[in-house]
Amino acid sequence: MIDSDQQNQQTRSGQSQAAYQTVKSSQVELSIRNKLIEQDADCPKVPQLRQKEKLLCTKCNQVIETDVFFEMGKCSYLVMFILIAGIITAVFAFLPCVLDGCKDAIHRCPKCLKLIGTKQFMCG
Repeated sequence: MIDSDQQNQQTRSGQSQAAYQTVKSSQVELSIRNKLIEQDADCPKVPQLRQKEKLLCTKCNQVIETDVFFEMGKCSYLVMFILIAGIITAVFAFLPCVLDGCKDAIHRCPKCLKLIGTKQFMCG
């Protein structure tokens, strides 16, 4: 009879230890998730500038400094068309093709080369 009481107490204490470990591990998970959410809040996921900046890569899940490439976009072609339409300024119509300031800035992750976002020229 004493043995069964001791077994019941051991079983109860074993269950409470297991429950405590589960609660403790879920608290650790919550604290880890909270830190990840705080880290995500520090770095934006969308480019705000036309030069290199620190962003969060959603594929790598790391904060990286982006590689920036420039390419012609809708507004670049619109400026080019407006310059061609003005006969006097048609000489300068090639400028949007040459100047990086007149092109869209494309931000990519240097590690996985995933497209993170595009900062458009004039339109956005």
